[in-house]
Amino acid sequence: MTGPAAPVPADAPYTVLVHIPNNEPSQLSHVGRVEITLSGAAATVTSAQSSSPFWTCDFSAGTSGSCQDKEKSAHDTVLTLTVLPTTGGTVTINTTSFHPVGHRVGPDDILKTTVLTPPPAPTGLAPDHGPSAGGGRVTITGRHLTGATAVDFGGVAATAFTVDSDTRITATVPAGKATGKAEVTVTTAGGTGSPGQYTYDVPTPGGYTFAKSAAPASGSTVRVGDRVTYTVTVRQHGDGAVTGARVVDDLSGVLDDAVLGADVAAGSGTVAVRNGKLTWNGDLPVGGSTTITYSVTVKNGGDRRLSGAVSAPDDARGTCDDGKSCATEHTVRGASAPSEVPRPSDELADTGATVLGTTAAGGALLALGGLSLALGRRLGQRPRA
Repeated sequence: MTGPAAPVPADAPYTVLVHIPNNEPSQLSHVGRVEITLSGAAATVTSAQSSSPFWTCDFSAGTSGSCQDKEKSAHDTVLTLTVLPTTGGTVTINTTSFHPVGHRVGPDDILKTTVLTPPPAPTGLAPDHGPSAGGGRVTITGRHLTGATAVDFGGVAATAFTVDSDTRITATVPAGKATGKAEVTVTTAGGTGSPGQYTYDVPTPGGYTFAKSAAPASGSTVRVGDRVTYTVTVRQHGDGAVTGARVVDDLSGVLDDAVLGADVAAGSGTVAVRNGKLTWNGDLPVGGSTTITYSVTVKNGGDRRLSGAVSAPDDARGTCDDGKSCATEHTVRGASAPSEVPRPSDELADTGATVLGTTAAGGALLALGGLSLALGRRLGQRPRA
């Protein structure tokens, strides 16, 4: 068996010749069948031809196959194998010969061929952009990625990378030297290849959102003596940290019907209540957040409503969180209303016949007195004789 004398490149086919002369005097050494196997570096037999019309070959398995004299008459032949290596290393081809009646003939023949490590051929990069601070994960796809020793972004080494297979690498993007495009490269023992460019996006300024909730929930009814707990949540967004964030919760519509508790607290920064307004000031790192909590106890008085809203006055970086509420309102039930003066009764109480008799007697005396007075006046007016 003969093959290339020098190393061959990967992905380039080479030829191997298997000589079967069958010219030995003893017919016991004649060959009627040859089994061939490949091992070592990845490679397959893409075709097998015989110089004799009596010999046929089958390499449907790719890495193993056989050729035989279909008439089992031990005709001379030369088998021509086309071998395609796909990775660097050593391809080993082993041939085992058999007599037409089945016994082995001679020792196995072995041919070793060195295959040069191919250069990496990365072709895909996803995603192909991200924040200038780095930290994102990308997937590089292609061929011949096994044995990668370096992955770079514009000359800056990836924070970390893993060779998942010969066709896939997962890498963590380093911080960029500047915004814009950076060439991505993969280096192996076979050379360097690029799947394309990675774009470091222009950073968006840091901002923050806020939202307000209550327990019992906003929109419900509370009674005098009930306790209502409020929570204000502030979150950073964007590529940059936020310094000097400021959130104001107007409590003027709450404290006319409630008393503020002594439990005002914030997860970070400072919080204070003055002139009916709760004010929080603080800094928020990238991805950071904080909560402000406080409670009130409902009392009599006011307009029977607990209403308040959160805002970020004079700071365009702060906005109400989309899809959430920044205001709360409760209806107060059970507050005392101004008292009404009772109207006198139009009827006297029934205390018995004596009261009614006395009343009747009094009325009779008054009537008799009036009659006597009228009669006296009449007699006084009679003419004298």
